Amino acid sequence: GVECGVLRSVAVVGGGGAPGYELPSVALALPERLALPLRLGDPAVVGRVAEGRLLLDLRSVPPDQDDELVRAVLACT
Repeated sequence: GVECGVLRSVAVVGGGGAPGYELPSVALALPERLALPLRLGDPAVVGRVAEGRLLLDLRSVPPDQDDELVRAVLACT
């Protein structure tokens, strides 16, 4: 029941080891209006807003937390 798309993304490595190094990734594209409720939820889910969509980069979500992420998104709708 949530408008969601999947798109190719790029994750950027931070810190001193490889600043600016890009890794291919995949992101969920959700309605921008979910950004604040997800950030304030328990667990907090932080993404980035781009071009009117909330992007949740899946590179930073271990597969065993997929169900928890789905529950967090559905709780905000």
